[in-house]
Amino acid sequence: MDRKRRIKYIDLCKGLGILMVTWGHITKLDNPVDTWAASFKMAIFFVAAGYLIRYADSYRTQTLKGYAVKLLKSLMLPYVLFSILSIGFRFATMIMKHRIDIPAIKSYILATITLRGTFALWFLPVLFIAEILFFCLIKYLPKWMRIVILIVIPVFGIWESYFIRHLIVSVDPLTFERISFLILPISKALIALWFLEIGHLGCMLFSKVTSREIRFMIGLVFTIANIFLSQQNIGVDLNNMSLGIHPPLFFVTGIIGSFGALFVFEFLEDHIPFTILNYFGKNSLILMCTQRPFYIISTATAGWKIISGMPGIMAWRYYIDCLGAMILVMIIEYSVITFVNTKAKFLIGRF
Repeated sequence: MDRKRRIKYIDLCKGLGILMVTWGHITKLDNPVDTWAASFKMAIFFVAAGYLIRYADSYRTQTLKGYAVKLLKSLMLPYVLFSILSIGFRFATMIMKHRIDIPAIKSYILATITLRGTFALWFLPVLFIAEILFFCLIKYLPKWMRIVILIVIPVFGIWESYFIRHLIVSVDPLTFERISFLILPISKALIALWFLEIGHLGCMLFSKVTSREIRFMIGLVFTIANIFLSQQNIGVDLNNMSLGIHPPLFFVTGIIGSFGALFVFEFLEDHIPFTILNYFGKNSLILMCTQRPFYIISTATAGWKIISGMPGIMAWRYYIDCLGAMILVMIIEYSVITFVNTKAKFLIGRF
């Protein structure tokens, strides 16, 4: 078994994750599809990362310094560069519209410095912090600490979800924004750490199930269960530490949704090429960094509205309109991905 090769079903999970993130950025009306996607669209990235770490046994020969340098290059360099570009782009558009919003620019800069992140860029420092913590947990801390973390972090997350909900209505928006800059990055990193551990543990446990067919059946059961359970927990938004109206379900649906996708894709990859999904999975970082800061979502939505009228009422037509806008996003992003991969690799830490 070549543990250094790319694992296609991991990329397929990342592809599904980025499509669900894109869908969530396009939809404005509450709908069952978005509720289902929100239940595990971020968790799937963290679970897949933890699963891959265990599968590849990538920590065995690495030092903390070497691993940190690797992550700085692959996560934090793109975070800094895309943050600078996105803030500069937003400022340029303000100049073009003769409406310079200095408080907004200051907010973008402060969010970047505190690692709160602008738009979807928050994901990169969260994953960086979580992976550094996870490396230390695996390499240097006793095993019982991993059990403690599996228990403590969900309790903390549930408490903070209620705390954030109370804080929003207790203070003015500016004060909440400033507080969120301080507490949200580390809070989300702890949630990510938990899902990394779940992915790592899941890979270890399910590797004992040697039959792909059995894992596929487990994946189907998990996926179907998540479709129904996710509808009981509306309002999930990890970016703002909102874990839904029933926060404990956030952790349950994150697990079964992520492993459901992993095992289904693991089986189906031998029968279906999934060319497009695989492509966007491999390039999910670029999509995460560009689709909102550079108005790609807004441009695609406006373009589809010209094509279809896009009435914006909750009906079957709404799903078609959102799907059409998402297709336009991916067409635009294909050009962006091609440019970055051929002319500006340094933006994603490749030289």
